[in-house]
Amino acid sequence: CERAGALRFCLGGLACMIAGGVLGVVAPSAAWIIVSRVVEGAGYIAIMVSAPGLIAAASVPMQRGLAFGLWGTHMPIGGVAVLLASPVLFALFGWRAVWTGVAAVAALVMGFLALQARHYTGMQAGAPRSLASVRASLAQPVPWLLGVVFAAYTLQFFAIMMWLPTYLLQTRSTGATASALLTALFVLVNGLGCIMGGWFLHRNVPVGRIIAVSFAITTVMFLGIFSDGLPDTLRFACVLAYGFVTGHIPPAVFSGSVRYVRAPSEAGIIQGLIVQVSNVGIFGGPPLIAAAVTHGGGWGAALWVILAAAAVGFSAAIAVARLERNDRRLLTV
Repeated sequence: CERAGALRFCLGGLACMIAGGVLGVVAPSAAWIIVSRVVEGAGYIAIMVSAPGLIAAASVPMQRGLAFGLWGTHMPIGGVAVLLASPVLFALFGWRAVWTGVAAVAALVMGFLALQARHYTGMQAGAPRSLASVRASLAQPVPWLLGVVFAAYTLQFFAIMMWLPTYLLQTRSTGATASALLTALFVLVNGLGCIMGGWFLHRNVPVGRIIAVSFAITTVMFLGIFSDGLPDTLRFACVLAYGFVTGHIPPAVFSGSVRYVRAPSEAGIIQGLIVQVSNVGIFGGPPLIAAAVTHGGGWGAALWVILAAAAVGFSAAIAVARLERNDRRLLTV
């Protein structure tokens, strides 16, 4: 990203999203669908690594907290769009329409991004970095801690995403459409929480404090979610409360990629580190949850995996908060 320039790299990521979508549309077999997902995944990672630097370059310092709050909504808003659009597209045009939609939206965004290139000052041309400079960026402890925080967050979030529709379908006979809509509501609330997290950043609330308080509150919510003694309405209220509060974490983490660099053009290496560590939660979470459910006798056993992730995330947040107090640079975006 730093060698190519963040703008070029982001445009390249969108090009991969388009190519993956088109490949999915014309895929003659399941194997080619997997290949299309790999291409799309590469594009998504390219966007994740490059976008924070572009956001920092295109926004004034006092507004970056709100900007990162909006950026944090990309996953929940995209998730809601897919959850709501997929049943309609499937019914009218078949499953290939989803891949067509992904390619079309990516092409639209790519065009808008290219037209706004003038706003990304200093992010269009790449700059080679020495190995010593890369090591200096990666030697900072806070980006590693933020990666651990985001790994804990993704493990919890995807656990709920797995649990909620399956629970509604298998134990409450809610039906596929109602289950999808309730899950979409949970994801939408998470997006609103991201905006609130951005507002906290805008008010200069320390990152470590935002994350630590969020993990503490969501731990209580998880106890309610997995409590068989509570009525379903209260348990779902806990799901929504969890979705809203945990949404404060992504903007706090994403802002870290521009807090610990000497220039916006160096944001790629920090964001790449955070994304790489966070993917441990996405990669390891589902097998851990599946093992807990299988050997623990039901979905309630997944609570222990989720609480362990909360403990790890909370501990990392406390460490970030302590480092923030010793470094003025960490207190403002």
